[in-house]
Amino acid sequence: MNKKSKIIVSILFSYAFVSETYAQNSSPYSYFGIGMFNNVDNARNIALGNTGIALDAPDYINSKNPAAMTSISTRNVVFDISGILKHNTISSNLGSDKRLNSNFTNFSAALRISKNIFVGVGMQPATSSDYKISSTIPIEGTTSEYPVTYEGSGGISNWGISLGYKINNNWSVGGKVKNNFGTIVRNEIITTTSEVEISRSTRYTGFSYNLGTQYKKDFTDNFQLTLGGIVNFGSKLVSKGEVSYTENKDYTNSVTSKLSSKDSSLPFEMGLGIGLLKNEKYRMTFDFTQSNWDKVKNTETSEQYYKQNTYGLGFEILPGRKQIEKISEAFIYRFGVNYDTGYYKINKAKIDKLEATVGLGIPLNKVMLNVGYGYGIHGVQKNVSIKENYHMLNISMSILDTWFKKRYLD
Repeated sequence: MNKKSKIIVSILFSYAFVSETYAQNSSPYSYFGIGMFNNVDNARNIALGNTGIALDAPDYINSKNPAAMTSISTRNVVFDISGILKHNTISSNLGSDKRLNSNFTNFSAALRISKNIFVGVGMQPATSSDYKISSTIPIEGTTSEYPVTYEGSGGISNWGISLGYKINNNWSVGGKVKNNFGTIVRNEIITTTSEVEISRSTRYTGFSYNLGTQYKKDFTDNFQLTLGGIVNFGSKLVSKGEVSYTENKDYTNSVTSKLSSKDSSLPFEMGLGIGLLKNEKYRMTFDFTQSNWDKVKNTETSEQYYKQNTYGLGFEILPGRKQIEKISEAFIYRFGVNYDTGYYKINKAKIDKLEATVGLGIPLNKVMLNVGYGYGIHGVQKNVSIKENYHMLNISMSILDTWFKKRYLD
């Protein structure tokens, strides 16, 4: 990597680790719990139906499974930077609204430090709480109502350290420790004869731990099977907060006090993945994950949690073994579909999600550029009060470099 590239990467990582980066979703559903979880993986994973538990990663960082680091090739250092552009159309019986957001979604690096040991570090915005909802509340003892506006911002981010170990050419294991942190602000603006704003700011912190494994088996020269598994252990998020009351935006008369907020938690999660590679040209991936949200208790908002299942299916067309003569012949084509049952109910309705994706991988000299497009529906069932249709563009850039290379003298 040349000096200019190293400076750019250093600036990006410095920015990531000294700031709190939130995935912007602009969804009214991000009001509930600790915010909405977002697609913050590499564009390759997202384009393959958000799969990756059984996907090796020789030229990018696969955050789905820490064991995937062990496939990093002789170019033994990878820097990964990802971003998203998302357009939401939100519709209900009151009308529709369109919103456009963009943000960085992933900063990470992985390093091969010996023949069998690999280490990685990264930061991701895990959830976002970004919404504006207009409603009314009744005036006690009358039939009249006050207008009220609910606004939210912030979310939960995490930074973590991963370690992968290659047991042999077929089997690898890995683990990851993450520090989850972030502040969620909920504003409630009530308009009566005067305007009263109630602002609740809650900061969450807590550690979580993940384990993963991958096993590869070549049955013939033309067929390879990969199996993967992950376990994400449940973790507690300790909360500390404050609440302020302001009248008529006169902040000189606002009152701030400690907020008695409830601790939250992240659920225990298990996932299984299957990958099939035929003729080094056609790859199919399938992931299934289950999150025990039904065991999580959160009284900050009124949602009902239930067990979440997520299914992902991806298909990839590789250049194969042919001799590459021009860059277009090296393109990698990807297709995927993902269904998420959701994990909370609003007015007894499950808020599920269906997403279809396509993508393109463009290998350059020391850079792998991945671009993906997705279309999704949030609130697939007919009885949901708010339905979201969204278009998203995912871009990730993986920079490959070689460190600790021995020098030979003639």
